[in-house]
Amino acid sequence: MNDAPSILREVMLWPLGGVGVFAFLLGYLLSRMGRSEGTARRGLSSDSGGYVDLEAYRESQRAKARVEQENQTFSEFFQLLTDFTRELDGKMDASLLPKQLLKIADKIFLPSQILIFLTDPNVPGMLILKEAKSAPRELGTSREVPIGEGKIGWVAQMKTTMDQEDFVREMRSGGANLDAPGHFRFKVDLCAPMLGNNQETQGVISVGGISRHPKFEKRLLSMIADLGAMSLMNRRLMDEQRSKANSDGLTGLITKRYLQELLGEAIHKSEVLHSPVSLFIFDLDHFKKLNDTHGHLTGDRVLKETAEVIRKTIREGDISARWGGEEFLLILPGTPKDGALLAAEKVRDALARHVFHDDEGDPIGKVTLSGGVAAFPDDGRTQSELVGAADEALYRAKRAGRNKVLKAEPKFLSEAGEETLLGNESGGAA
Repeated sequence: MNDAPSILREVMLWPLGGVGVFAFLLGYLLSRMGRSEGTARRGLSSDSGGYVDLEAYRESQRAKARVEQENQTFSEFFQLLTDFTRELDGKMDASLLPKQLLKIADKIFLPSQILIFLTDPNVPGMLILKEAKSAPRELGTSREVPIGEGKIGWVAQMKTTMDQEDFVREMRSGGANLDAPGHFRFKVDLCAPMLGNNQETQGVISVGGISRHPKFEKRLLSMIADLGAMSLMNRRLMDEQRSKANSDGLTGLITKRYLQELLGEAIHKSEVLHSPVSLFIFDLDHFKKLNDTHGHLTGDRVLKETAEVIRKTIREGDISARWGGEEFLLILPGTPKDGALLAAEKVRDALARHVFHDDEGDPIGKVTLSGGVAAFPDDGRTQSELVGAADEALYRAKRAGRNKVLKAEPKFLSEAGEETLLGNESGGAA
């Protein structure tokens, strides 16, 4: 009986010992694994002699890099914003605005394609491509996008900034068809409208193939578009104010003072580009007699209608002004003297054929003009010399019977001989 407990103890002791040894070995292995993992996660020493979590450190470094990149992006944006706003005083040439907007968008988003569209009062309902980065070749009619067509036209119509998620949501929920024919070459990742005071769409900025996605990218593009809209509105207001300040109250043509400024610019440009510029100056024949016979109100009517005849007859780019009283002056950029004579003849003929009426609606008879044409630099190298040469030709036209236009005569005999020779060779008439 006494051997039974000892046998029992032996039977129980060996299994328990094996379990203990196994538990010890398992605990040892787990502790080694814990140390190994701890070494992997805490492989960097801190200044205090401890360890930091490597994964946490790496994540903090990535977050730091993102913040630094965003700070750099915002810094570039506000620097560009500062430079751009300095030019929002109405002095910026309207043709330079799309280039400036493209420059800002390119710096911020680093896209592969940028498209800048503007509206045109002469082409209602359309967006006109004015500037582009990596524009598709042979765009053809794609340079004009109808408002409401495709993603770009849709943004113009909805008057809101949209990204790819917005476009997909609009197509799914609203049933919009934004895949317009011919627009497949437009990369449109982000698109913003330029809106005026009355929420009127003045243009659209589209960026595609974006390689930098800054925080609040939609808001940033909206701000760029707002800058463009502000510049357009500012330029329009300045042009309106300048036009009012420099327009003759009766005829609507520009004033003598402003024309002198423009003439100086035209002469300088002609000198730099070595291109011709001509003047045509004329006054209405027997205008004092017309005033005395029909009254000053009829005289004012004749002056206003003469201005309308000029506007309808001259080319776009030609400049017309009321020089004083019944006298008018036209600047014809890029036009040599013979071409200016032909243009002057068109005005003279149109005025002679125009039917004028008095306040009672009765015709007052034919109104004619006498004028002179001069060209830079042959007839003068300064404003006063050029106007003087054209004015002298005008008075010769009056002495020759009125209702005609004559060219300024050369100042020197050698010039006269050369002009005559050239006229004979070309078959022209003096």
